[in-house]
Amino acid sequence: MELALGAMAGLAPKLGELLMAEYVVQKGLKPDIKSLSRELVTMKAGLEDLSKVPPDQLTEVEKLWARHIRELSYDMEDAVDDFVLCVVGGECAADATDANVFKKILGKATTAVKKVKHRHQISDKIKDIKKLSDELAGLRAKYTVRGPGADLAASTGIDPRVLNLDKKESDLVGIEESRDKVIRMLSIGTKDDAHAHAYDQDLKIVSIVGVGGLGKTTLAQTVHDDMLKKNDMLKKNEKFGCFAFISVGRTSSLTRAFEEMLVDLDEKYSQVDMSRWDEVRFSNELRKFLRHKRYFIVVDDIWHVRSWEVMRYALRDNNCGSRIIMTTRNFEVATKAGEVYNLKPLSDENSEKLFYKRIQSQEGESLDGVSGELSSKIIDKCGGIPLAIIAIASLLVERPYEDWSKVYDSIGFGNEENTTKIVSYSYYDLPSYLKPCILYLSKFQEDSITDTKSVIWMWIGEGFVHLEKEEGSLFEVGQRYFNELVNRSLIQPMDGTYSWFPQFFRIHDIVFDFIRKLSGVQNFITVLDNREQHASPDSCSDSKVRRLAIQNHHVQCFPVDSMEMPEVLRSLNIEGSKIENTAPLHRFRVCRVLHLQKCHVPKLEMSLKDIGRSLLHLKYLDISYMAVDELPKELGHLKSLQSLVLINIGLDELPLTVCSLTQLMCLVAQGFKRFPANRMGNLTSLEELRLKTVVGRSTTEDLVAELGKLTRLRMVMMTLAEELDESLQKALVRSLCSLRELQELVLSSSGLQQGATVWEDWKPPMQLRRLLIRGIHFSWLPGWINRSCLPRLCFLALGMYAVEVQGLDNLARLPELSYLACTVGGFSWPPGYTVGKDGFRNLRFCQGGV
Repeated sequence: MELALGAMAGLAPKLGELLMAEYVVQKGLKPDIKSLSRELVTMKAGLEDLSKVPPDQLTEVEKLWARHIRELSYDMEDAVDDFVLCVVGGECAADATDANVFKKILGKATTAVKKVKHRHQISDKIKDIKKLSDELAGLRAKYTVRGPGADLAASTGIDPRVLNLDKKESDLVGIEESRDKVIRMLSIGTKDDAHAHAYDQDLKIVSIVGVGGLGKTTLAQTVHDDMLKKNDMLKKNEKFGCFAFISVGRTSSLTRAFEEMLVDLDEKYSQVDMSRWDEVRFSNELRKFLRHKRYFIVVDDIWHVRSWEVMRYALRDNNCGSRIIMTTRNFEVATKAGEVYNLKPLSDENSEKLFYKRIQSQEGESLDGVSGELSSKIIDKCGGIPLAIIAIASLLVERPYEDWSKVYDSIGFGNEENTTKIVSYSYYDLPSYLKPCILYLSKFQEDSITDTKSVIWMWIGEGFVHLEKEEGSLFEVGQRYFNELVNRSLIQPMDGTYSWFPQFFRIHDIVFDFIRKLSGVQNFITVLDNREQHASPDSCSDSKVRRLAIQNHHVQCFPVDSMEMPEVLRSLNIEGSKIENTAPLHRFRVCRVLHLQKCHVPKLEMSLKDIGRSLLHLKYLDISYMAVDELPKELGHLKSLQSLVLINIGLDELPLTVCSLTQLMCLVAQGFKRFPANRMGNLTSLEELRLKTVVGRSTTEDLVAELGKLTRLRMVMMTLAEELDESLQKALVRSLCSLRELQELVLSSSGLQQGATVWEDWKPPMQLRRLLIRGIHFSWLPGWINRSCLPRLCFLALGMYAVEVQGLDNLARLPELSYLACTVGGFSWPPGYTVGKDGFRNLRFCQGGV
């Protein structure tokens, strides 16, 4: 059962602090709230127990009880938050789940309540809380739930065994034979006879077909990456001019796939507004672009013949020797696409290799105690499906071997597809705090590549991430949540082989199908998509739409008649859609997350003015890739806002009002030319800052100076149109010295400046993980790049004029360095330099010639 605890986790600390409020004590409401707090502890424990049990094993009474508790917890949290807003007059918390912040607000409330004219409004809120308390107590007395179950210990980082699965191409179990076979079928560089040139000018298409979870995408990606690496070694007439890899999925509209393909083929298309293009426009643009080019394109995950036919028309046969790989689980589609490679399950031997590779903590570890009859039975049930093998191994890896038989018996396997059963068991085995996090990902589009940091900020905005006994910031706790889902093989990092924390990730189709279905059935997220279908809640008339995602859909009227949701909607995601008539945004008064991307919403500017006055609970606001005439000053009234993402919205200037958002922890602003740089220092809560592109000398100077005031920053990414001369570099280093929490610095500037000696004065924080500087060429490797100063550095990209032996030795000894891109201009690397046996021990990617 999903259940996701509703708002229980965030509600408990709020009630604890509410007990201490002077107004509550004066009115004699303390006993009622205290009783409610005790009741919530029991209810939360009951929900956690039920969340471990698959739905088919629950009674209808248990399902009904859990549904009522979840809905009441949402209503309860809304009532508590409204109480605070009513008293404080809009100055609500940046994060109401943070007990310390909530306590401060209640302190303000005690003073402010004396000034409130309409005291009965506050009393009404307290009465609402008391009424809900009585309902909860009645439900608890009426229904019974199961006994407690064991929760799982939390992980804190990505398990190295997961990264070992995909260290490098040659390590992928069983991939070499399949890869070489597909390359031979593509006839690339394999013809030696006199007719080879003529033969190779034809368009060649190979389709990879197989069941879900078999590794079709991995195989296609491996071939794509292999050809990209070897492209320079091909003969002149065999070289490819452009490459692309795109995923399609089951969507009936290919516009998103076409847009991604164009950007992949040529970066210039990333600056083109394609939000209004239809399939015909995309097809014509692709045919025009590819007219005289030899291209290599992978079209991943085609489900329908019609989708392939549309895609095939756009990918013209231009007699240039182009190559296409298509993957599908539909054999009928495969037969429409040239030669077919039928991908087979892994052999018994390779299945064992993959299983034990996930189980082992490091290469070469003894398998004594885990290899045996039971292991063979578990591997055999996976049927050679890599996804199933990795999922079950991820389940078992932290459990003693003595418990494996219990897991095997619990899965049961039954008559359903084994892989789906394993994914299902993996979900129900999750601790309660991870369930809403994985279910929340069902709101994104299938096969999408998703920004990890954005998702974590959304989790925080929704109230899924809690500090409680955890150490660090909310974002760092969210990172740990993400890592746990990676370790359990429920999400797939896209760059985990050379990054301590993946920047992007995707979800396998089978996992996505499972969470999308479960989210709908349990009324966690409702999805309206271009197939005009939506995941409807369970057959319970009192279920309310709390979270809504509209994807690639044309909606005449929103909300639709069957969805009476504005007053209770907590999350609204509209992507690639057109909404003809919509309710004003101010009606969505309890909304926490508002995400608008590539969509058309009439009168949006008017609605944005309203949200500054009414959406005082809003924590996450994202407006991206759509034209907005104005960002109103009312935006500065969103005192709860934690994350603001504004990308390519057609405005030149980021308004000054943004600097009023003193609780803001994440600011992403891209596509602007002017910034209120001299006020940016007001945003003292910022932990993540991404700006692109900063234009003008004075603006750059102000921004660099203000940067030093933002001492909580963990991540800085800035693109500067101004050259960083020596004076600007001095100012920048001075500001960087104040950022002692910094983990990532990504800095790009125009032109090519020599690195000033002032950089030697920078003492970067020891937790720095990622350092990328473009536009500055250092004379030599800075002395602070060594294992004692930067023991956690894993991603380094710098430009230098020379590298000395000592500098290379320092690089080689960095214990966690996995990505190195060093360009050396004017001088070569030291001749005869050899790397010791312990040098670069974790390096996965190298560019620059070590």
